[in-house]
Amino acid sequence: MSDGDPNELPVVESSVPCRHLRNKGMYVYTDVVENDSHPDYDNTIFWCLQTMKGFGPDDDFVERAECRNPTRSCYEPM
Repeated sequence: MSDGDPNELPVVESSVPCRHLRNKGMYVYTDVVENDSHPDYDNTIFWCLQTMKGFGPDDDFVERAECRNPTRSCYEPM
């Protein structure tokens, strides 16, 4: 199981990203099947369509996990 604190709950990603989340891979043609990267390291460049920057309208970072969080004020599911 886990070597961490037994009272610590696991982080669970929602399966639905925000409709405004974008990354470079969405616009580059490739025949390679996308693989899941390690959750602690993600070098993908993300941006928000609402701000066109690396931070959202709520001034928080645009990231794969953060932009699946329905508690963010700017979150809109697909």
